Amino acid sequence: MRRRNSLSSRAPRATRTFVSLTGPAGNIGDALIRRETLAWSSGTSDELVAYVGDAPDVWLTQLGLPNDAIVLRSKKSVPRWLWFILTAPRHPVLVFEAGEIPLDRGNGLRELVFLAETIIVRLKRGVVVRPPRGIRAPSQPALSIHRLAARLSQVTLWRDATTLATARTGRLAPDIGFSAGVRPGRAWNERTELLVSLRGTRPLPDAEWVRAVRESAERAGLSIRTVVQVREDEDRARELAELLGGEFEAWGQTDPLEQEERLRQRYDAARLVISDRMHVLVLAALSGAVPIELVPQPTGKITKAFAAIGLDGVSFDATTTAPVRLREVLDATPERAAEVAERVRAAEASLTGIQQQIRAGIRRTRA
Repeated sequence: MRRRNSLSSRAPRATRTFVSLTGPAGNIGDALIRRETLAWSSGTSDELVAYVGDAPDVWLTQLGLPNDAIVLRSKKSVPRWLWFILTAPRHPVLVFEAGEIPLDRGNGLRELVFLAETIIVRLKRGVVVRPPRGIRAPSQPALSIHRLAARLSQVTLWRDATTLATARTGRLAPDIGFSAGVRPGRAWNERTELLVSLRGTRPLPDAEWVRAVRESAERAGLSIRTVVQVREDEDRARELAELLGGEFEAWGQTDPLEQEERLRQRYDAARLVISDRMHVLVLAALSGAVPIELVPQPTGKITKAFAAIGLDGVSFDATTTAPVRLREVLDATPERAAEVAERVRAAEASLTGIQQQIRAGIRRTRA
């Protein structure tokens, strides 16, 4: 356990909020959605308890954890986390982390723990919040346990319609990443770049894909730049820059917060951003760029999350899309950029309203 400031000299606090904020420091998208989850949690109680798993110190800085938060580190602190919940004063708040939930085989025990946490908080007449999430690889018994815990929570949100149908409870909401702030970016005629950021763990796109991207940039008078939002993708970005004849921008030793701001400035100046990383495209859209997933056999995650905010035509399968169509989808237009901007503004407003509703519900519970 780590306390950012000692609390030993203080009197016991009246209320307590628990928030889970685990994640890899080398993934700016994960840091982004955990930071927004923290924003939903901050100020809801007198005391904040955050579980960050095995994350390094830089992760705490990325998230902006307040100095007076109680921070629990590593899996060895899970019993202490549960003890804090069990001994919390009445009306605690429990906020699960946003993101993707794996419910494949082997996750049943973990889901039982989360169910127990939910039941304890409800018995204490507290509030359980599940921010917008997606379910991956649902299997039994983990799925059934998760469904029960979700039904017992006052706020259960899903970031895509498929997950909502699988969960059979809760409601649809935009991915929490859309609350990271709409940026004005540059005017359309001042945007000079086409950005590419692809996962390093998937096969390279073929020669037809490379040709289509290069020709699209040439037609629009854009320069190509490959960028890195996840550290493990750095080698892939270097490879793509060579293939595309573009400029490679490494992450290197740059501080994660500085890298995040540098990326957002790049998105501010881009007309088109091509990626199979969902939160690359979320940040690109928030900056006014046109987001496109154009890769071999996309998973569907990006399609579903953007469909939830009313934005279709974001994802395409490079292996089945005809060459002529490849060039069409890569021709970004100011009209498409305006549509993207309208949808992300609405998503941001929706998430702001949800957060206000949650805070009002907590106040009513404690009244």
